[in-house]
Amino acid sequence: MATEADTRPDRRRLLLGSVLGCVLPWMPARASSLPGHGHWVSAWNDQGAHRVGLLQRAAEGWRVAASIEVPTRAHGLTVLPDGSVIAVARRPGDWLLRWWPAPGGREIRAPRWRWAPAGRQFNGHAVLHPDGRHLLLTATDTEADDGLGRGLLMLMRLDRLEPVAEAPTLGRDPHQLLVVPEANSLRLWVANGGIASRPETGRARLIDAPMDASVAMFALQGESMLPAAPERRWTLDDPWLSLRHLAWHAPSATLGIAMQAEHPQPTERRAAPVLSLLDTRALSTGRADATRLRVVRAEADLAGYGGDIAATAAGFSVSSPKTGRIAHWQADGQWLGSQSLAQGCALESAADGQQLQAAGERLTLDKAGVLEALPVQPDNHWQRWPRPR
Repeated sequence: MATEADTRPDRRRLLLGSVLGCVLPWMPARASSLPGHGHWVSAWNDQGAHRVGLLQRAAEGWRVAASIEVPTRAHGLTVLPDGSVIAVARRPGDWLLRWWPAPGGREIRAPRWRWAPAGRQFNGHAVLHPDGRHLLLTATDTEADDGLGRGLLMLMRLDRLEPVAEAPTLGRDPHQLLVVPEANSLRLWVANGGIASRPETGRARLIDAPMDASVAMFALQGESMLPAAPERRWTLDDPWLSLRHLAWHAPSATLGIAMQAEHPQPTERRAAPVLSLLDTRALSTGRADATRLRVVRAEADLAGYGGDIAATAAGFSVSSPKTGRIAHWQADGQWLGSQSLAQGCALESAADGQQLQAAGERLTLDKAGVLEALPVQPDNHWQRWPRPR
């Protein structure tokens, strides 16, 4: 006969239930936690053509509400306050798009395109500058003296998509960037992926070149729209881990970084961690002397590959499309568990972390654990549209 201790859910299961509830056996089945309708912007492949578009969840199911063909595979997507979408080419990228989706079928404004300047490549991600008139995006100087590429933070006018300034990120292969409001300032975080490559070889890592991964912090203060250089950098003990994607857990002031392993040995690569953490609370006191990120382990096979990351009410979720797992941790790094979603990669969470939406192989998984069919397979990232106010 079961005792009370046998049947009462432990704290870890309760926390995991707050991330994606009904997959836990002790919780009752529920309907989808999504509202009856809504849109998500994503990128996908359509019979060899690359597209960026809106996916709509309606009463009869998901459908493509609007889309536009793009030259190559898109990666990062940014929804702007006016409803337009910034899409950046997958690295090494040469194009950027501003698109005004029209779910009703009538074009609102003609799309605007920007090709990468000579000697520069786009690295897949952009964010809106706090002034609302500029974009910040990661790029690489492909004409650097060492021939391996120099990481750049690029400032671009939003109205013309015109680059106006650059600053070094003090690392190679910068990827995602994230603006975080603080009490008296704004901080910009940049993940330097650290992978050395050459323009003529594209994404291929140079085997004999050292990695140079780090997280760089820029202070966005005063009238300077683009600081000259990062204020601080944090690195990893393991030189074969690439820092890729970022999420911010506001209650604990913790930055989560999804990682991808580049170890030469397959066994080491598969066993590598996919999440590192930076507790930023000490920064406000001036006592933050540590320069290393804290790596946390998973109790599931994630193949050393973190595809996307999202902050949740409990902490962080990281997708691993190579093993079809969505993994969950508390903000302090305690393991919460994982769930299956074939080729699951794109993650999106509400501002309060209460709603997590994951996309995989023509399927989406919501916070209630409900699977629904999708008409396409979203690529690495997706975001709710329009931007929540």
